[in-house]
Amino acid sequence: MNIRNVLRGALVVALLAGAGSVFAQDAQSAPPAQNAQSVDSIIDSLKADSSAQSQGQTRALRPGAASMATTAPAPAPVPKPAKPASINMQINFEFNSDRISGSSEHTMANLAAALASPQLQNRNFTVIGHTDGKGSAAYNKALSDRRAAAVRRYLIDKGVSASRLRAVGKGMGELLNKDDPFAAENRRVEILATGG
Repeated sequence: MNIRNVLRGALVVALLAGAGSVFAQDAQSAPPAQNAQSVDSIIDSLKADSSAQSQGQTRALRPGAASMATTAPAPAPVPKPAKPASINMQINFEFNSDRISGSSEHTMANLAAALASPQLQNRNFTVIGHTDGKGSAAYNKALSDRRAAAVRRYLIDKGVSASRLRAVGKGMGELLNKDDPFAAENRRVEILATGG
């Protein structure tokens, strides 16, 4: 047996052992029967405003090209204002109620942990409730107000400072799926980050 084959074998064994521990860790940390966003993904979505326009491209200069230039360089592009950081969360409520469903406990716990994290400590948040298109506009507005307030209360109870949270209901005014006003994705809570 040559030394290369021995090293390859050892490398394969080490890789397989490492992969086994990664898979075991993923299985242990997976949310129970729900596809909740992780705390880190929520933090990443809310930590910085995204620029609506990428920065201008730069060109490399050929050696000596600077001395041959006869015109002034073009001004740098003016970036558009940053779009506020936000995230849409699928939070379930009891039917016709502002009571947060037990099936959303993992999602809500991750949201609370993210908003209370040191990475987001300088940011304030608006909790925006949205409904689907069933029912009257006035009813849906009131329901979305109550649901946004319920999420705000939950976050406060989990340690997020009340002074950093505001609750607003939009009713059915901003449907995600306008082609299907009754679609489940329209019933959501949006978290909008400001400041910091």
